[in-house]
Amino acid sequence: MNLYHLRVFKTVAEHEHITRSSEELILSQPAVTKIIQSLEHDTGLELIERHGRRIVLTHAGHVLHSYARRIFELEREMEEALAVLRNVETGSIKLAANTTTGVYLLPQIVSRYRNLYPRVTLYITILNSSEIIEQILNWTLDFGLVEGDPATLPPALHVEVIAQDELVLVVSPDHRWSTLNELNPEALREAELLIREQGSGIREVIEHALILRGVQVHPLLTLSDNEAIKQMVISGVGTAIVSSLTVQRELMSGDLVRIPIAGVDLRPHLSIIRRIDKQLSRAARAFCALLETTNEKEFH
Repeated sequence: MNLYHLRVFKTVAEHEHITRSSEELILSQPAVTKIIQSLEHDTGLELIERHGRRIVLTHAGHVLHSYARRIFELEREMEEALAVLRNVETGSIKLAANTTTGVYLLPQIVSRYRNLYPRVTLYITILNSSEIIEQILNWTLDFGLVEGDPATLPPALHVEVIAQDELVLVVSPDHRWSTLNELNPEALREAELLIREQGSGIREVIEHALILRGVQVHPLLTLSDNEAIKQMVISGVGTAIVSSLTVQRELMSGDLVRIPIAGVDLRPHLSIIRRIDKQLSRAARAFCALLETTNEKEFH
């Protein structure tokens, strides 16, 4: 199989658009189309279907795209391995972090890393934990940062726990719970909890801990943004269980009040995850080494 044609196909598969792919590849649209047709002829399979201006991968197209990602990821690893032999601090890293870690912890790590390795290119995405896991298993990312119970992660992943977060129940100062010294977890059945979306590692930790106490969560609202949750709680919309990282300032200013939950200890692990069969570049290993120095004081 012609690897150049395969690279063109990979670009088309990721853009799902011939025009955008041709612009990235600096090829004419007819040339891109001809290459795809040539691949279909070589494989004896239809790889794409046209839906208006967009294209959609067939099942065969998805299979080929999966292998193409792995092939070109190995190519990148090879180039970086040779760069290490030349003792040059260059390369690129593709990583993702869950929302809390990406916003509140990762910036200081990136700052340190950039000072040490200014020639390394970083590609960072903020996703929820389930999306990070999916992309790592699909060879899209070098590694990721997720929160939750490491025991629940797929066996195909190498997991390294580097810290623990602390989840706290917060309410506005005017909320009826604001003067409580402690809240019985059964009170959370009252359906006024604001919570992260399905697929969030923090949500899984909350739901699991409360189910162990016989409490089924019935969220008032489901939101994918920590800041939105925080602002709604401040405005009196409801209550929330969030990472202590996200509300340090508001707790100090009195805009939010923390209420302990009786008998419930919510301390999800922060883990670096990657495929077991993924060989990290020198640049990626250096980034992970910085993450591993993250101590509890920095995390809280």
